[in-house]
Amino acid sequence: MPNSDREDRLRKAVLWLKKKDPVTQKIIQTIGPCTHKMMGNPYYVLIRSVISQQLSVKAARTMENRVKEYYGNGKQFPKPDILVKLTKPQLRKAGLSFAKIDTVKLISKAYLDGSISDRKLSKLDDQEVLELLCSIKGVGPWTAEMVLMFSLDRWDHFSYNDLILRKSIENNYGIPMNSKKEILEFTSEYSPYRTIFSWYLWRAAVGVENL
Repeated sequence: MPNSDREDRLRKAVLWLKKKDPVTQKIIQTIGPCTHKMMGNPYYVLIRSVISQQLSVKAARTMENRVKEYYGNGKQFPKPDILVKLTKPQLRKAGLSFAKIDTVKLISKAYLDGSISDRKLSKLDDQEVLELLCSIKGVGPWTAEMVLMFSLDRWDHFSYNDLILRKSIENNYGIPMNSKKEILEFTSEYSPYRTIFSWYLWRAAVGVENL
Protein backbone atom coordinates (compact mmCIF):
# COMPACT_ATOMS: atom_id res chain seq x y z
CA MET A 1 0.00 0.00 0.00
CA PRO A 2 1.23 3.59 -0.58
CA ASN A 3 3.24 4.99 2.33
CA SER A 4 0.71 7.77 2.97
CA ASP A 5 -2.11 5.23 3.30
CA ARG A 6 -0.03 3.10 5.64
CA GLU A 7 0.90 6.11 7.75
CA ASP A 8 -2.76 7.06 8.06
CA ARG A 9 -3.64 3.53 9.12
CA LEU A 10 -0.78 3.55 11.60
CA ARG A 11 -1.96 6.79 13.20
CA LYS A 12 -5.47 5.39 13.50
CA ALA A 13 -4.11 2.21 15.08
CA VAL A 14 -2.14 4.19 17.67
CA LEU A 15 -5.15 6.35 18.52
CA TRP A 16 -7.22 3.20 18.95
CA LEU A 17 -4.60 1.68 21.26
CA LYS A 18 -4.32 4.85 23.36
CA LYS A 19 -7.99 4.55 24.22
CA LYS A 20 -7.69 0.97 25.48
CA ASP A 21 -6.44 1.67 28.99
CA PRO A 22 -4.32 4.15 31.01
CA VAL A 23 -1.21 1.93 31.03
CA THR A 24 -1.14 1.57 27.26
CA GLN A 25 -1.81 5.28 26.89
CA LYS A 26 1.15 6.10 29.13
CA ILE A 27 3.47 3.75 27.21
CA ILE A 28 2.49 5.36 23.92
CA GLN A 29 2.88 8.88 25.30
CA THR A 30 6.33 8.01 26.67
CA ILE A 31 7.62 6.37 23.48
CA GLY A 32 5.92 8.62 20.97
CA PRO A 33 4.76 7.93 17.41
CA CYS A 34 4.98 4.38 16.11
CA THR A 35 7.67 3.93 13.46
CA HIS A 36 7.06 0.24 12.83
CA LYS A 37 8.72 -0.60 9.50
CA MET A 38 9.37 -3.68 7.46
CA MET A 39 12.89 -5.10 7.74
CA GLY A 40 13.05 -6.69 4.31
CA ASN A 41 11.60 -9.38 2.10
CA PRO A 42 10.35 -12.66 3.64
CA TYR A 43 13.56 -14.56 2.78
CA TYR A 44 15.69 -11.93 4.51
CA VAL A 45 13.52 -11.78 7.63
CA LEU A 46 13.24 -15.56 7.78
CA ILE A 47 17.01 -16.07 7.73
CA ARG A 48 17.50 -13.16 10.13
CA SER A 49 14.95 -14.59 12.56
CA VAL A 50 16.53 -18.06 12.51
CA ILE A 51 19.89 -16.49 13.36
CA SER A 52 18.24 -14.48 16.16
CA GLN A 53 16.59 -17.46 17.86
CA GLN A 54 17.36 -17.46 21.60
CA LEU A 55 20.02 -14.76 21.30
CA SER A 56 20.28 -11.23 22.64
CA VAL A 57 19.74 -8.44 20.12
CA LYS A 58 23.46 -7.60 20.21
CA ALA A 59 24.64 -11.18 19.69
CA ALA A 60 22.15 -11.75 16.88
CA ARG A 61 23.26 -8.61 15.05
CA THR A 62 26.92 -9.59 15.33
CA MET A 63 26.20 -13.01 13.82
CA GLU A 64 23.93 -11.55 11.15
CA ASN A 65 26.59 -9.04 10.09
CA ARG A 66 29.22 -11.77 9.85
CA VAL A 67 27.07 -13.83 7.49
CA LYS A 68 26.44 -10.75 5.33
CA GLU A 69 30.10 -9.72 5.28
CA TYR A 70 31.58 -13.18 4.74
CA TYR A 71 29.13 -14.58 2.22
CA GLY A 72 26.69 -11.86 1.13
CA ASN A 73 27.30 -8.39 -0.27
CA GLY A 74 27.80 -6.78 3.12
CA LYS A 75 24.19 -5.61 3.33
CA GLN A 76 22.16 -8.66 2.37
CA PHE A 77 22.31 -12.34 3.17
CA PRO A 78 23.64 -14.63 0.45
CA LYS A 79 20.93 -15.69 -1.98
CA PRO A 80 19.52 -19.22 -1.66
CA ASP A 81 21.68 -20.65 -4.45
CA ILE A 82 24.80 -19.41 -2.67
CA LEU A 83 23.71 -20.13 0.90
CA VAL A 84 22.81 -23.73 0.12
CA LYS A 85 26.37 -24.39 -1.11
CA LEU A 86 28.13 -23.00 1.96
CA THR A 87 29.74 -25.66 4.12
CA LYS A 88 29.08 -26.15 7.80
CA PRO A 89 32.61 -24.95 8.71
CA GLN A 90 32.00 -21.77 6.71
CA LEU A 91 28.76 -21.02 8.52
CA ARG A 92 30.23 -22.04 11.86
CA LYS A 93 32.87 -19.38 11.24
CA ALA A 94 30.07 -16.81 11.27
CA GLY A 95 28.87 -18.20 14.61
CA LEU A 96 25.84 -20.25 13.61
CA SER A 97 25.07 -23.39 15.59
CA PHE A 98 24.80 -26.68 13.71
CA ALA A 99 21.02 -26.64 14.20
CA LYS A 100 20.73 -23.15 12.70
CA ILE A 101 22.98 -24.15 9.81
CA ASP A 102 20.67 -27.04 9.01
CA THR A 103 17.65 -24.74 9.16
CA VAL A 104 19.00 -21.99 6.89
CA LYS A 105 20.04 -24.64 4.38
CA LEU A 106 16.54 -26.15 4.44
CA ILE A 107 15.10 -22.68 3.87
CA SER A 108 17.44 -22.16 0.92
CA LYS A 109 16.44 -25.50 -0.59
CA ALA A 110 12.75 -24.66 -0.16
CA TYR A 111 13.26 -21.39 -2.03
CA LEU A 112 15.23 -23.11 -4.77
CA ASP A 113 12.67 -25.87 -5.35
CA GLY A 114 9.81 -23.37 -5.30
CA SER A 115 7.94 -24.78 -2.32
CA ILE A 116 8.43 -21.36 -0.73
CA SER A 117 8.81 -17.98 -2.39
CA ASP A 118 8.35 -14.40 -1.29
CA ARG A 119 5.53 -14.04 -3.79
CA LYS A 120 3.77 -17.16 -2.54
CA LEU A 121 4.01 -16.06 1.09
CA SER A 122 2.60 -12.63 0.28
CA LYS A 123 -0.54 -14.23 -1.16
CA LEU A 124 -1.24 -16.57 1.76
CA ASP A 125 -3.36 -15.66 4.75
CA ASP A 126 -1.71 -15.48 8.15
CA GLN A 127 -2.48 -19.03 9.25
CA GLU A 128 -1.30 -20.46 5.94
CA VAL A 129 1.99 -18.57 6.28
CA LEU A 130 2.49 -19.96 9.79
CA GLU A 131 1.73 -23.51 8.67
CA LEU A 132 3.99 -23.37 5.62
CA LEU A 133 6.97 -21.86 7.41
CA CYS A 134 6.62 -24.09 10.47
CA SER A 135 6.77 -27.13 8.19
CA ILE A 136 10.50 -26.41 7.85
CA LYS A 137 12.52 -28.13 10.57
CA GLY A 138 13.92 -25.49 12.91
CA VAL A 139 11.32 -22.85 12.06
CA GLY A 140 8.88 -22.45 14.93
CA PRO A 141 5.99 -20.10 15.63
CA TRP A 142 8.20 -17.21 16.80
CA THR A 143 10.31 -17.25 13.63
CA ALA A 144 7.24 -17.45 11.40
CA GLU A 145 5.52 -14.66 13.33
CA MET A 146 8.52 -12.38 12.80
CA VAL A 147 8.04 -12.84 9.04
CA LEU A 148 4.38 -11.89 9.36
CA MET A 149 5.13 -8.86 11.51
CA PHE A 150 8.33 -7.53 9.94
CA SER A 151 8.08 -8.51 6.29
CA LEU A 152 4.49 -9.19 5.29
CA ASP A 153 3.18 -6.24 7.33
CA ARG A 154 0.43 -8.18 9.06
CA TRP A 155 -0.85 -6.10 11.97
CA ASP A 156 -2.66 -8.52 14.23
CA HIS A 157 0.00 -10.71 15.84
CA PHE A 158 1.39 -11.13 19.33
CA SER A 159 4.18 -13.68 19.69
CA TYR A 160 3.82 -15.44 23.04
CA ASN A 161 7.14 -17.15 22.38
CA ASP A 162 8.96 -13.81 22.48
CA LEU A 163 10.50 -13.51 25.93
CA ILE A 164 10.89 -9.73 25.75
CA LEU A 165 7.20 -9.26 24.98
CA ARG A 166 6.17 -11.47 27.89
CA LYS A 167 8.49 -9.63 30.28
CA SER A 168 7.09 -6.33 29.08
CA ILE A 169 3.54 -7.55 29.69
CA GLU A 170 4.49 -8.61 33.21
CA ASN A 171 6.36 -5.38 34.00
CA ASN A 172 3.69 -3.06 32.64
CA TYR A 173 0.43 -4.91 33.24
CA GLY A 174 1.27 -7.25 36.12
CA ILE A 175 0.36 -10.46 34.29
CA PRO A 176 2.83 -13.29 35.10
CA MET A 177 5.09 -13.83 32.11
CA ASN A 178 4.61 -17.60 32.20
CA SER A 179 0.83 -17.48 32.33
CA LYS A 180 0.12 -18.26 28.68
CA LYS A 181 -3.66 -18.38 29.02
CA GLU A 182 -3.84 -15.01 30.80
CA ILE A 183 -1.45 -13.32 28.40
CA LEU A 184 -3.21 -14.58 25.28
CA GLU A 185 -6.59 -13.59 26.67
CA PHE A 186 -5.26 -10.15 27.60
CA THR A 187 -3.57 -9.48 24.25
CA SER A 188 -6.63 -10.65 22.32
CA GLU A 189 -8.27 -7.44 23.52
CA TYR A 190 -5.78 -5.51 21.38
CA SER A 191 -6.92 -7.09 18.13
CA PRO A 192 -6.81 -6.01 15.29
CA TYR A 193 -3.61 -4.15 16.21
CA ARG A 194 -1.61 -6.67 18.23
CA THR A 195 1.49 -6.14 16.08
CA ILE A 196 1.47 -2.40 16.77
CA PHE A 197 0.81 -3.09 20.44
CA SER A 198 3.80 -5.47 20.39
CA TRP A 199 5.97 -2.76 18.84
CA TYR A 200 5.29 -0.53 21.84
CA LEU A 201 5.87 -3.39 24.27
CA TRP A 202 9.27 -4.10 22.72
CA ARG A 203 10.29 -0.47 22.95
CA ALA A 204 9.04 -0.18 26.49
CA ALA A 205 11.30 -3.11 27.37
CA VAL A 206 14.53 -2.48 25.49
CA GLY A 207 14.42 0.96 23.90
CA VAL A 208 14.16 2.17 20.33
CA GLU A 209 17.89 1.96 19.62
CA ASN A 210 18.01 -1.79 20.19
CA LEU A 211 15.37 -2.80 17.65
